[in-house]
Amino acid sequence: MTTLSHWFSLFVLEQPRLLVLAALLLAAAWIDSYAWRIPNALTFGGSAAALFLSVLEPVAPGQALLLAFGGLALGLLVMLPMYLLGALGAGDVKLMAMVGAYLGAVHTIGAALLVFMTGGALAFALVMRRQAWPQLRAALGSRWRAGGQGASPLGRMPYGASICLGTVLYVVWVEPEGLQWSRWFAA
Repeated sequence: MTTLSHWFSLFVLEQPRLLVLAALLLAAAWIDSYAWRIPNALTFGGSAAALFLSVLEPVAPGQALLLAFGGLALGLLVMLPMYLLGALGAGDVKLMAMVGAYLGAVHTIGAALLVFMTGGALAFALVMRRQAWPQLRAALGSRWRAGGQGASPLGRMPYGASICLGTVLYVVWVEPEGLQWSRWFAA
């Protein structure tokens, strides 16, 4: 059984980079929900901070930096097809790349899977709220015939919120202990 002191020790004392990631994700979700974009200053600055923090890793800073670069590249590659199909904006792709820089290559795929699941759940909730089932069927049919291009009559969805929620769920629920990079190199 984990206690509050366990979580405090894990995230505040041992993993301050996860707190930085959480703050950046909350800011991105908030801005995306109101401005419908994620600023480059947040994604590029957050990625730079992740790379800097990986260099400060006490056990193996060189390996931690490689993991951060790998996660950044993987986060970009995982979301790029969705951007090319017109389902996501460039800010969403850059935000997931930033997440990858914080989590490392090993954990980026798991986080991305939860991001896609939360994105689907939020999209479903949006369709339910708007009572837009006929528009959804029409949009899916027309987008399929158009090769994924074209604007959706259902409107937009701030995917930054899904990236935030999916990543936080991954970090807290799925892999809280495995995100301690120093444990990867100590063995």
